[in-house]
Amino acid sequence: MISVIIPVYNAEPYLDRCINSVLASSYSGFEIILVNDGSADGSPEICRKYARTDSRVRLFTQENLGVSSARNRGLKEARGEWIVFLDADDYISEDFLKLVAGEEYSQTDLLLFHFALQASACAPVSETGCPAAGSDRKTASDNPSCHAPAPAAEKTYFYQDRDMLRLIRRILVPGPLEENLWADFRTPCARAYRKTIIEDCSLGFSPDIRIGEDLLFNLEYQLRAGSCAYIPRTVYYYTIHADSSSHDFNPGLHENHTRLLTAVRETLTENGMFSSLEEDFYSYALENLTYVLIREIFSPLSPRKYRENRRLCREMQQFGIYRTALGYNRRCGILPRKILVYAFRRKCYPLTALISRISYLYLQRR
Repeated sequence: MISVIIPVYNAEPYLDRCINSVLASSYSGFEIILVNDGSADGSPEICRKYARTDSRVRLFTQENLGVSSARNRGLKEARGEWIVFLDADDYISEDFLKLVAGEEYSQTDLLLFHFALQASACAPVSETGCPAAGSDRKTASDNPSCHAPAPAAEKTYFYQDRDMLRLIRRILVPGPLEENLWADFRTPCARAYRKTIIEDCSLGFSPDIRIGEDLLFNLEYQLRAGSCAYIPRTVYYYTIHADSSSHDFNPGLHENHTRLLTAVRETLTENGMFSSLEEDFYSYALENLTYVLIREIFSPLSPRKYRENRRLCREMQQFGIYRTALGYNRRCGILPRKILVYAFRRKCYPLTALISRISYLYLQRR
């Protein structure tokens, strides 16, 4: 059986479409776990309606604790062999669950698929295998891989043993998994997990990390997974919201990313993989550094004074991971990032602020 976990928070306009897409699946061996995370709109009644009329739909309610807590509750209640995550404003294709249940994947630990982006009015935007990297996937991406073309032909790729290191590397540094095929290793959606691995390794989403918790969960899972099947077929449809607030000023972003990087490094170290992925990790750290500079410290929306921003920059330079990562700048990343990191490293904060704000405006237009 497949457990489809759907965290629900104020998703009234989209929830019927989401649930109905699962109920319309060509494969019937599934359960839907709805976790109402303190919704204040009509979402709870919609959830109760489906739970009353279909025995495959199970409803659990909690106070508003966030998406990580809601997903963890779903994992606790799940009874299926496979775990599939679905956001309440998204929907899936009719054949998604049938593909997951395929006999050819019965000995595989991870299944990876593609998705399409949809505007909130349901007009197609683009089709890709990768959502936003390091940020909210519901908004325009900062990652060029998210604009890759959809695959022209379907072919299943299998990976195991040493091949898995290449997949783990793609979590830290996005890139094509196969020629002209970009898969996202940071989102928990458009993929399927083995429940036994999650249970045996006590895996879950960290409530203390608000951005990047998906990446950390996937990293912890893939370090334990022994095999993966990559099926470049579009089975998941993300909804992009034009009025998303994810690019608003976020005063806690630098603290969040400090916790995230610390957790990622500890995970790699505990699993004996840090030495093999050291350069990739520090490239990822530089990605996070520039993200904080652009989206928080020098964001045009920030109400902070320049003196406070300068203090935060000095604080970031004292963080051990960032301090070490600065030494990798010349060999990692694209040229615009190298220039921004160089200005930051030289403590030329006026130039750092200028480049950050120009980058912010450029990314907003994309």
